[in-house]
Amino acid sequence: MTYQPRFYWNEDTLQAFRLESNYLSTQELLNEVEKFVENCCSLEDGETEEDLVQDLLNLIYSKND
Repeated sequence: MTYQPRFYWNEDTLQAFRLESNYLSTQELLNEVEKFVENCCSLEDGETEEDLVQDLLNLIYSKND
């Protein structure tokens, strides 16, 4: 079963993080994603930064391009 994202992510963002995931540890990538969400994303009603981080990480590690 492929992961169904909850949020829209720019394809360039996904590709950049997927590339980084080849060179960073899981913890380092998590830190980078958290910084990105904190600095570059806008929350809407009922969303949390953790929601966005988890969704983005799921997409980075999924194989559904």
